[in-house]
Amino acid sequence: MKKEVLIAIFVGLSMGLIITFGFYRVRTSITDTPTTDLTQDITTGLETAKPTMLALHSPEDGLIQTENELTVTGTTTPNSFIVLFVNDEDFISNTDDSGNFSFKIELNDGPNILRIHVLDESGETTVEERLVVVSDELEKAENQALDLTTETKDSDATPSAN
Repeated sequence: MKKEVLIAIFVGLSMGLIITFGFYRVRTSITDTPTTDLTQDITTGLETAKPTMLALHSPEDGLIQTENELTVTGTTTPNSFIVLFVNDEDFISNTDDSGNFSFKIELNDGPNILRIHVLDESGETTVEERLVVVSDELEKAENQALDLTTETKDSDATPSAN
């Protein structure tokens, strides 16, 4: 009886290992894509494309300002197309030979979402978004704070006794 149990355990363990090895081989053949000399020959002749980079210098994301006029400036790949979308308007320009660009735009009161798209010569696209809020409430709050500090200084002063 013990001999049959040991043989059954040995046969079961062997079959399990064989099946597991089979699954392992199938999985590695599916996930690993072999590179052949043909694909290497094709890719070596091509120039590697640089990814389009976009650096926005102004405005900062989350900017709160009182003026409705804003200048958007940045740098990207030279000789690229720049499309700026803001408040259902679009502005189109090219970068100069250094990759610099600049837009002067009018914003609405309240939140404004600026979406800048860069399209380079190879067709690669980069998108950047910024939020700019136009509100005169900040200026009013600063004026009120100045008024309060002036009132406090005036109330602290005591008339001099002669």
